[in-house]
Amino acid sequence: MKKILVAVDGSEMSEKVLQKARVIAEKFESEVLILTVAKRVRLVNYHVGADPALTEQIDRELEQDAQTTLERAKKVFDNYPAKHETLLAYGEPAEEILVLAEREKPELLIMGNRGLGGFGRVMLGSVSTKVLHHIHCDMMIVKAK
Repeated sequence: MKKILVAVDGSEMSEKVLQKARVIAEKFESEVLILTVAKRVRLVNYHVGADPALTEQIDRELEQDAQTTLERAKKVFDNYPAKHETLLAYGEPAEEILVLAEREKPELLIMGNRGLGGFGRVMLGSVSTKVLHHIHCDMMIVKAK
């Protein structure tokens, strides 16, 4: 297994995903790509229209959260002997995971079955479910216990 893609979202589950990914990566001396996705928010007040200042503030906060997620991931992979890097994408998480997987062609994708979503998962399906149906490599879903 030459390359592993790890998708995290900053949830408690992400720590478990990263730990599992490190164990597997060490066994195979794999290159590791750690991805998090910052969603972009577009707010519209139906009475006065879009509020660019508020939208920009929320986008900055979401990006900062994503950067914090990547910093935590770097700590899990401290002293990891093989190549590893963290990546930040912007957009819808399932789409961005699939785009990166298509470009990088990992042999394995590791992600959690639960993340930061709640109501959205019920209405739209989870990110892991969406990715599972379209990914072209093996996929490990780490489950909460």
